[in-house]
Amino acid sequence: MAAPLFALADANNFYVSCERVFRPALEGRPVVVLSNNDGCIIARSDEAKALGFAMGDPYHLNRDKLTRHGVAVFSSNYALYGDMSRRVMDTLGTFTPEIELYSIDEAFLNLAGFERRGMTDYARLIWATVKRDTGIPVSVGIGPTKTLAKIANHLAKAQPESGGVCDLAEMDVDRALAGIEVGEVWGVGPRWAKW
Repeated sequence: MAAPLFALADANNFYVSCERVFRPALEGRPVVVLSNNDGCIIARSDEAKALGFAMGDPYHLNRDKLTRHGVAVFSSNYALYGDMSRRVMDTLGTFTPEIELYSIDEAFLNLAGFERRGMTDYARLIWATVKRDTGIPVSVGIGPTKTLAKIANHLAKAQPESGGVCDLAEMDVDRALAGIEVGEVWGVGPRWAKW
């Protein structure tokens, strides 16, 4: 039996990315998406994050700052996001018979038995195919457990030089983990982090 091996594919800034698919001129521009009734910011492009906008920032308190910085602001469109999520998940499903949807923009792929393909190359193929077929950028992290795959995905997002892909098998895992706060690890809550 093959050793366990998982990939976590996670769409980058998903709601913003969905808006950009249909408005390519927004690429490289700061963009935010608001919650129901336009109450607060629930999604931010990297450019909006760099300007200091945080998740949950109330829209009415930030309206002037958003305008001043030329940020494109969108009301949430859950029908669009659900449709785009289905497209992404259908595309991911072509890479393995075992896929576990974790959220609207994340899925675990069981890659046990696929090792001979070369996991980093396979992850790059997943990354490129999802982008080509849906327009949505994803990051792909690979590890022997779901938790380690999630950490690898975090590293893929945090390190632009990775090209959106991180395979922990090609890294010094202890060194990679040493740079991550315990509270940042999936499944570790504040009490466990303190312990």
